[in-house]
Amino acid sequence: MDQIESARVRLEQATGLHAVLDEAYEAFEEMLWALEEHEDWGGGAFAASVMSATAAANGRDALAAAPSLPPAPFRDLAAATAGRPSALAMEDAVTVLAGLSRLLSSRLARASGLSADVGDKVACAQAARHAASICSHLGGTPEP
Repeated sequence: MDQIESARVRLEQATGLHAVLDEAYEAFEEMLWALEEHEDWGGGAFAASVMSATAAANGRDALAAAPSLPPAPFRDLAAATAGRPSALAMEDAVTVLAGLSRLLSSRLARASGLSADVGDKVACAQAARHAASICSHLGGTPEP
């Protein structure tokens, strides 16, 4: 989960629309990876995991449509995922991911006001809703 913590810190420190969009996109990507790591959760947690992963993919895709999203640099996927720590216990992962999704929702809602471009506003609003949905699925309380 070091990658999730790193994504959270970068998102907190992002300033300006481009940086927030870029870091939010990366945070959704990290959440997808983490949720995949925990896809074997049993019982009701499995449904929450699947629904959260769907919302994370939808949030990422909504941001991909934002006109102000900077072009993604080439990333070597194998290098990016190498050396990732083993998954946290389910309860810890849920807490960390719910916190990141709450932050995503908040930052994206505010970022919506940083652009005059309707496409950016729509992308931010949609992605913020998906982030809030993740938080709800994981038992967190989304920010109002």
